[in-house]
Amino acid sequence: MTEILQKHIALYLELGFSILPLHRPVRTPDGFRCSCSNPNCSSPGKHPFARLVPHGLRDASSNPGTVHSWFGDGNVNIGIVTGATSGVFVIDIDPRHGGDESLAALEARFGPLPATWRFLTGGGGEHIVFQHPGNVIPNSANKLGVGIDIRGDGGYIVAPPSMHMSGRPYAISVDHHPDEISLSEAPSWLLERLTRRPTPLTTPGNKHADRMEQSDWRKIVTRSVPEGQRNQTIASVTGHLLRHRVDPFVTLALITAWNSARCIPPLSDDEVERTVRSIASREVERRRQSHGR
Repeated sequence: MTEILQKHIALYLELGFSILPLHRPVRTPDGFRCSCSNPNCSSPGKHPFARLVPHGLRDASSNPGTVHSWFGDGNVNIGIVTGATSGVFVIDIDPRHGGDESLAALEARFGPLPATWRFLTGGGGEHIVFQHPGNVIPNSANKLGVGIDIRGDGGYIVAPPSMHMSGRPYAISVDHHPDEISLSEAPSWLLERLTRRPTPLTTPGNKHADRMEQSDWRKIVTRSVPEGQRNQTIASVTGHLLRHRVDPFVTLALITAWNSARCIPPLSDDEVERTVRSIASREVERRRQSHGR
């Protein structure tokens, strides 16, 4: 075990985290592949190492002897189980899909997030860590905004100093290290949005709520969308259609036409397609998680 990995494991055990060994990127002449050797791996370098933890998250541990036996040769990535088990939940910011812009919009509306632990991902993103509030925090994708995932109860994150498929390591932010600042409670507005139940489109005996939600979506799709709001709005409408089982190809056609009619100026068709594909991939993952791994 390398000295850097040893220090991180000692820190995580001290913090009471439940730890999980994950597969790791392996360098090949053609780049990196996942150590699971599956050429079609859907989560390279990020999924549980089945030989060591055959039951996945259920085999995660905070026992020093068990954990050190997993990471003795340093050839696996390290995962931290989120939720009440470790006392934390995580906001996962993916700037490649607009996460930075979504977070900026939230902070402009509600105020800056409090200082707390932050981990930098190998893919250029960020894990913002908050104290678990005690009640269930569900995993979600794009619930707070496009490019923002939540890792709560029943989830996990890839943790520093793991290696990303890009060849870059994960790292703890120097300015947000557990040795420097305390783990913060999440602001009330954030918890409210993570734990509230969405209003269904049709609810017997609740026609007023049904009309309210339909009215909101009608306003969104009939108004003009200025520059700076286009990506966020396209992502929201796409997610709404896909969650209600509209065919992805139909969704793309509808969003492309709507973009031309309502966005000022319209985004390119290629950018619209990238956004729809991204949201569709996340919807597939959401459905997969909701039915169990």
